[in-house]
Amino acid sequence: MHIGEAMCKHLLFWATEYLNYFSLIFWGIKLFLKKYGVKTNRKEWVENAIIIAASAPVVWFCADNYRFIQYSNSATYVLIIFIGIFIKIYTKWKINRIFTLVAIYVHGMRLIDLLAVAVVLEVNKVSRYYEWDFINMGFDRSVFIVLLLICYYIIYRILMNSYLIEYLYDNMLYRWIMCIYSFLGIICFCRVYRFEYTEHLIQYWMFYLVCAFAMCGIFIIYFVRIKNEEENRMLTMRNDLLESNYQSLQKAYDENRMMYHDFKNHMLVMKQLIQEEKNKEALEYISAYTHGTLSISQRVVSGCEIIDIIVNCKIAEALEKNIDLKYEVEFIGEICIENIDICALLANLLDNAIEACEKVKKKKRWVCLKIKRRNEMLFIWVENSMASKVIEQDKFFQTSKRKKNLHGLGMKSIDNVIQKYDGHKEYEIQKDKFQIYISIPID
Repeated sequence: MHIGEAMCKHLLFWATEYLNYFSLIFWGIKLFLKKYGVKTNRKEWVENAIIIAASAPVVWFCADNYRFIQYSNSATYVLIIFIGIFIKIYTKWKINRIFTLVAIYVHGMRLIDLLAVAVVLEVNKVSRYYEWDFINMGFDRSVFIVLLLICYYIIYRILMNSYLIEYLYDNMLYRWIMCIYSFLGIICFCRVYRFEYTEHLIQYWMFYLVCAFAMCGIFIIYFVRIKNEEENRMLTMRNDLLESNYQSLQKAYDENRMMYHDFKNHMLVMKQLIQEEKNKEALEYISAYTHGTLSISQRVVSGCEIIDIIVNCKIAEALEKNIDLKYEVEFIGEICIENIDICALLANLLDNAIEACEKVKKKKRWVCLKIKRRNEMLFIWVENSMASKVIEQDKFFQTSKRKKNLHGLGMKSIDNVIQKYDGHKEYEIQKDKFQIYISIPID
């Protein structure tokens, strides 16, 4: 009976220990792949199976280290290298960005482990009833690992719904500060598994956490500043679009009034040409007249005011820049997406397309826009010509504008809107053409 209990405890311990590393790797890879919209072109269950199969040797190595040392820093380094290489296979991000972000993630997860063990050690000192052993093999350790698994998933969900990773990706200084600081925490507190520094352990942890909270507070202030800049930019863009739309409507009204005022004269000219049997000249005159009326009456009416304003303004802007903007906008009606979000999404999409066309010869400048509503889904397609040269995808959205410090907010705004409404984005870069497809639920 005692042998059976020992075997059960042994199996339970190693099962939870292996699951610990599987979970840490799995949620880490899923986090980075989903957060940046990386498509593996595989079904999700196949993708999950690949992650689990590929991580099996790493999990075995990390868990097996427990036979020799209860907490191994080498296991931490192996986890960082493996997750970093796995993500690098599917992306073209710079290596230093990948590995610093992965290091922050792995160090953070392992610091949670170390903090829980440190707190339990202090509690055990004053406990009169039961002493929890989160370090050595046994039932207590297995329960602790299960709680860690739940914690990994909760943190994954929190990070998926926040913008922390995006801002760390863009801000090199804070990324490196957090990476180094988390690494120092691992070096200092990993000794808790060897029962060292136990006398003043909580004081050390308090100092470490206070410094960490101070850095996070500074970083949150930075978040708020950037977010406010982005919102102000969107509000300014919307106001500019409203003003531009009003001016273009006024201009179209004035032109229509002038044309209809001269309608009698136009008819007299055409009558005279026909009477003189100058049919060719009469057809050319009619063609010129109808082309003018069509260009003036070229207005989008989708049933959604903000979509009409944006598309009509961008049509006028494209004409001024000798860009052939073809559009197919169906009746959309009222949708649940906020006006400022539609403005951020659609205006930035068309701005990017127009900016790309400006780098192309005038005769080859074109943009194609399609907006449709199907089964409570809003679909937006944008295609545009671009300079004929090979462009790396991670450098494609780099700007040529002077104010580079504001660059990135456009695509970031698009991604934020898509994420906010649980939408989907795909894009393709060809030799001389760029295509982007977006779908957003609007029920």
